[in-house]
Amino acid sequence: MIASLRRLSLLACTLLAAPLSFGTDTPTPREMWHGAVELQYAELNTASERLETTAARFCQGSDEALRLRLENDWLSAYQAWQAVRFIQFGPIEQNSRGWQLQFWPDRKNLVGSKVRGWLKADEAPDAQDIANDSVAIQGFPALEYLLYDDAMDEQAQSDPRACSLMQAITTHLADTTSALHRDWQAFGEHYLDTVDYTETTLASAIQALEILEDKRLGEPMGLKGAPANGYLAEAWRSGQTVRLVESSLEGLRTGFLPGLTALLREADALPLAEAFRDQLDKTLAQASEQPTGLVPSLEDEEAFRGLQSLYLDVSQLRHLLGNEIAGELGLVRGFNSSDGD
Repeated sequence: MIASLRRLSLLACTLLAAPLSFGTDTPTPREMWHGAVELQYAELNTASERLETTAARFCQGSDEALRLRLENDWLSAYQAWQAVRFIQFGPIEQNSRGWQLQFWPDRKNLVGSKVRGWLKADEAPDAQDIANDSVAIQGFPALEYLLYDDAMDEQAQSDPRACSLMQAITTHLADTTSALHRDWQAFGEHYLDTVDYTETTLASAIQALEILEDKRLGEPMGLKGAPANGYLAEAWRSGQTVRLVESSLEGLRTGFLPGLTALLREADALPLAEAFRDQLDKTLAQASEQPTGLVPSLEDEEAFRGLQSLYLDVSQLRHLLGNEIAGELGLVRGFNSSDGD
């Protein structure tokens, strides 16, 4: 399930080790970030297209093996999105693409309402119908509902309307991620020529960690002033909440850390880069040791202690980047955490 992230890690290492054709032998931090993120968007698009193909095959004649492959390809594509989720500016902002890929938080279960509405429709939707509808029906959470919600028993999942909806959503995802990859490539010249994007990239990564700590872990765990509520977690239906967290952390390591290290080297503050790398590795190791889902751990004292350790590691990672590193680099904070992407 994390094979795509491993491939991306190898690609990123190759990119950073090889001479780049930017006119200089040593790439700048923004050059490193742009190149790494381009690889991440390419992997997201490849994984989404693979998911689209598998969904079409599943609907032509489903069996247990195809069902398992469909679930794996859905998770791989979802993880590929999580890996590049720390980029919250540029092409991802166009047409609310981040929300199209992942409508979350979904406090009113709009995803479920939208899916059920389309399953009752007289005519099956195509990708254009999905593109013209709400973001609640356009992304990975809507597919998760079709694959994992209790209302979608075996008979419901084999309904031609469910398959038609699944194919329409996966085609929309493939179209969206393809456009996102192309637009990031086209965005390159502006990104590389604009000094302010160094600060923007740092601020975006800080905000991603804030959302991870406060919204993706803290609120479902009941650590933000309200009782624990697992239904606030991402991917609670499939039980993959912590795996998505792990993918986001891995994405920071492959897509963000190399450029950050170069930036701190320029500022003669390499020990801070090493501290961030070590804390990131520690947090990744902690995430990998937890059960994949968050909801069951809320009722298990030992598992919940593991989640608390992960939360504390994320909090330390956020402090390092948002306070110590941002302070060293003179980053002026001018943004607030949002309720979602």
